[in-house]
Amino acid sequence: MRIFGKELSKKELVGDPERFSLEERIFNTVCLIVIIVLCCQVPINFLIGLFVSGYLCIFGLLFSVFVYYLSRMKRKAEIAINLFCLACHACFGVNYFFNAGISGPNLMVFSVIFLVVVSIIPKKSFKIWIPINIGMVLSILVIEYLYPTLAPNVYSDEISRMADFAVTYLVVLVLTYFTITYIRKNYDYERYLVLEKNQAIEEQNARILIQKEELKYLNSEKDKLLSIVSHDIKLPLNSIQSYLEVLTEMDLGDDERQEVERQLLQITRDTSEMLMNILSWSKTQMEGAHTQLTVVDVNEVLTTSLRIEHNLADRKEITLRVEIKDKLHIIADPNMFQLVIRNLVNNAIKFTQKGGLINITAEERDNQCLIVVKDNGLGIKDEQKEKLFKLKASSTYGTNKEKGIGLGLLLCKEFTDLQGGTIGFESKDGEGSSFYLYFKLSKSI
Repeated sequence: MRIFGKELSKKELVGDPERFSLEERIFNTVCLIVIIVLCCQVPINFLIGLFVSGYLCIFGLLFSVFVYYLSRMKRKAEIAINLFCLACHACFGVNYFFNAGISGPNLMVFSVIFLVVVSIIPKKSFKIWIPINIGMVLSILVIEYLYPTLAPNVYSDEISRMADFAVTYLVVLVLTYFTITYIRKNYDYERYLVLEKNQAIEEQNARILIQKEELKYLNSEKDKLLSIVSHDIKLPLNSIQSYLEVLTEMDLGDDERQEVERQLLQITRDTSEMLMNILSWSKTQMEGAHTQLTVVDVNEVLTTSLRIEHNLADRKEITLRVEIKDKLHIIADPNMFQLVIRNLVNNAIKFTQKGGLINITAEERDNQCLIVVKDNGLGIKDEQKEKLFKLKASSTYGTNKEKGIGLGLLLCKEFTDLQGGTIGFESKDGEGSSFYLYFKLSKSI
């Protein structure tokens, strides 16, 4: 259908549900149905000799087009609905007396008018139009009873009367069917929208609750981190300052100076490691870690990336042994993988006594790469095992009083998970620890 040169869909004819209210859409639909019905009714009325009814139908047809335009195009639905209701009652009131009164199908028409009016008017207008409809029907019945000549029989024969009843019944049936069908359809649509909105609200509430828990967790981690920064970093920095003051202000012998410098170097190294771990962890929490998975040569990482750790082990007289049975390639992020390995090896060095042994092995097992960092150091106490991969505010000390805060193992856990690997450990207090890493093997090499 084209209106003003524009192709209109069914939705555009009655109004988009997102822009038009349910009452507006029902009214526009009723107007279109009435227009179609009256187009058929006009010739039928003239054929059976009901000329007044025919002219009233022509008027009703033109008037329906006008109020439809007023409602759909001008968006003045309230005025259009009131004009439509007024015109319906006036036309059918006049038609009653020119269409055989109670002997014709007029009460049937008034009943369908009642249905249409109740369907299209806002609820607040019920108290106006329902009494008008009932009062008008009762009034014209009383008038016909008192003045029966005002509603003469206009049918030329019984066939015309039966035809008028049949056509009126069909009109009433069509209007009733389409009105109720459209109301039910839109009721179902509105209910679906409500259910959809409720579901969206529930999903949004669920997301908000999840975000709330995440924020609580992040705030808790932030508080722990601030506690660590304020407590555990301030002390070594104060120690560094004290050692530097001793070196610059006091006259020390060579042996004393070397001992102070050794302690200063150890504290500086521990503090630097602590800061690097804190910065790495903070970045993953605030920005989110972005992994760049690629093929990593395990042999190269374990033999060339642990030079600093080899030096640390040598100074502590610890044997650091790397054994790789096969040439292994895994899928991992090179930087994250190195950080995980170095943290595990540093921890092993820190908690292994002088003269101890740290053994690093890598092999293929169950179609995965298994990397083990094993030491014969202090081991882990049972009460500490549950908190091993969690951020905690308690400090730990190595065999040479090396300072640690447990953040390195938390990073190992998070970075291993991000690379699609798994991490675990076995440990006995006083007998050493073994940390296990599983990574996916690369089949492309």
